[in-house]
Amino acid sequence: MRAISVANQKGGCGKTTTAVNLAASLALKNYKVLLIDLDPQAHASFALGIKTEQLDRSLYNVMTCNEQKKRQLSDVILQLWDNLNIAPGHILLSTAEQELSNKVDAISLLYQSIDSLGTSYDFIIMDCPPSLGFLTFNALRASHLLIVPIQCCSMSLVGVGKLINMVELIQLKFQRAPKIKSLVTIFDKRTTYSKRMVREIRSYFGENLFSTMIRVNVALREAAAHGVPVIKYNARSTGAHDYTALADEIIVDSRKLFLEDFYEEAEQFLQDVRTKLKIQTFALLAPEAKDVFIVGDFNNWKADESSRFTKASDGTWEKRLALKPGVYKYKFIVDGQWHHDRNNPKSVRNNFGSVDSLLEI
Repeated sequence: MRAISVANQKGGCGKTTTAVNLAASLALKNYKVLLIDLDPQAHASFALGIKTEQLDRSLYNVMTCNEQKKRQLSDVILQLWDNLNIAPGHILLSTAEQELSNKVDAISLLYQSIDSLGTSYDFIIMDCPPSLGFLTFNALRASHLLIVPIQCCSMSLVGVGKLINMVELIQLKFQRAPKIKSLVTIFDKRTTYSKRMVREIRSYFGENLFSTMIRVNVALREAAAHGVPVIKYNARSTGAHDYTALADEIIVDSRKLFLEDFYEEAEQFLQDVRTKLKIQTFALLAPEAKDVFIVGDFNNWKADESSRFTKASDGTWEKRLALKPGVYKYKFIVDGQWHHDRNNPKSVRNNFGSVDSLLEI
């Protein structure tokens, strides 16, 4: 599951349009998608035909600390059509920050709620309010990726630095933060001005900029007014084409993020193994021997391929084992005969009247 927040404190940059149409485009590509409307104005819910004032449950019930009104995230989700669900917003979300201001770990509330869904969805898209308050912080805390829509205008980059600072704070507090990528919106390819703004945006974000640009298209506004995503309203429109292309980029990026997480977790696992296990080398000089094994408490006294020694040209047999800290009794089996380790002075009598070598790690 990949959680993606769409945020920019500047209004009119295509934030909600992006959240709604990206979610719909991913759903039509047969991915299971949940759209979370974190904006108290509930514009994303409205753009999908939902009248939030008529709902008895919304995302507010997930974010509130009022036990009588409190609900699980799964309890407020509405199904729109195949593969696309929504957790609708509500004007009462504007009171959530005041309610939770004194609560410990309140900024992880949404993160914990999403985690409770398990693997129910392939993508979770969060439409943030046009501010950098409590709700946006919750979304960023829960996200793998932050999309910053930037419109082609002279004030487009104002406030972006504060949003990035918020992400850095999350990194400091939780040692993990969303990757940031910018999306050019409301792009008019006919004007020199728009092209100049794209160059400015690219110089600011560098490689962290989507190749896709959302062009000016009246179908995007018309679709929202009709309560449907543009790909449902007019699949041949420029808007539908652009958001389909963005969905394709998101899918590729998500696969890359998955691989990065996989390798990071694998490296951490190996590091844990290296920390917990000690490599122990056993050696025996027996030039005439044909087969040598080591058996002991660490392998249930079983002689098999995993316990077979390797013979060097000088007649020395050697075996390396990764062992956890502890105390072990062991012996060598040389051509079917049991021997204790002459290189190890520590030994203990066994129940058969002979000696086992003793190893302490």
